[in-house]
Amino acid sequence: MTNNFKIPDMLLGNDINQYKKYTKFIIDTDAGGDDAHAIMMASYILKYIRKDAELLGITCVSGNASLYNVIKNVYITSRYCHFDEFPKIYKGCEFDSMRKFHRDFFFKEDGFGGVQNQYLKELNVNENQQLYENQHAVDFLKESIEKYQEELCIICIGPLTNIYITLLQHPQIINQLGCLFCMCGTYMGIGNQLNGIAEFNIATDVLATKMVLQADFKNKIILPFDTVLSYSLNKDVGSKIFNVQYNKIAKLIHDIYENVVFETCYYLCDELAIVMAMMPETITQALLRGIHIVEDGFARGGMIVDWIKKMKKEDTSQVAIVTQFNWDQMVGLALKTNQE
Repeated sequence: MTNNFKIPDMLLGNDINQYKKYTKFIIDTDAGGDDAHAIMMASYILKYIRKDAELLGITCVSGNASLYNVIKNVYITSRYCHFDEFPKIYKGCEFDSMRKFHRDFFFKEDGFGGVQNQYLKELNVNENQQLYENQHAVDFLKESIEKYQEELCIICIGPLTNIYITLLQHPQIINQLGCLFCMCGTYMGIGNQLNGIAEFNIATDVLATKMVLQADFKNKIILPFDTVLSYSLNKDVGSKIFNVQYNKIAKLIHDIYENVVFETCYYLCDELAIVMAMMPETITQALLRGIHIVEDGFARGGMIVDWIKKMKKEDTSQVAIVTQFNWDQMVGLALKTNQE
């Protein structure tokens, strides 16, 4: 285990280390291989640990792959999980709020490490088969928020386009939703995009991120990319998670990641957001801070943290930023997910 990045003690006020346990969840995803692995871990948690909780559905948005590839990836993943009943899948937004489509092809063209067609054939899925519900993701999100309110946590592990459009059409959800948990941004400016400071989910839909995080939801929690990077798996443990094939879940993870290059180490990303949202006791430190999303220029997609409260209030929105968590527990859950 490594945790190399440290925040100066003078900046650490307002620590938070306890969060409410929600009983209803929606996963909003642009699946991607790491999203698929995260959904697998969610299925394990709900079956063996959080039997009091329920996944209402999975909403899809373009990002790691085109929208229809995302839907296919979620469908395949759900069939190789611990779910007692397959979750309902909802088709969301095909483009970002600026009608563009940003990709980085980390998980290949299909977002599934190039093995999507292989698994669709294995599941006997034909190309004309509809894999999603008739209800649009935005309508499903609005309906679920109105019905479950304080009980509901939406876990966003992709761009925030679906949430943004729901917010535009139904602004009352701000006062109804229990919690919005997002994997996005960087609190120390260590990004994974070409400008060096932006993170993929924000860069894919900068406007949506800015508007959603500015909205005065009751609870907004973000897991930044650089928090993820501060914890890494050594090769031995990483191989036990990603490179084994002793059951169908492990084989799917292996096949998705087989062609993905780990340059220096293995790491978990969207998986951590899922675990933290469903098991908030794994969060050991989060900081309440104002943030600002940069909309244009070279720093577009960057997230600025108002560390010493010098920024104008109207230029920032307050969120809880997860900075530390129980790494050993995360690793244990990742191992158990593909061993059970």
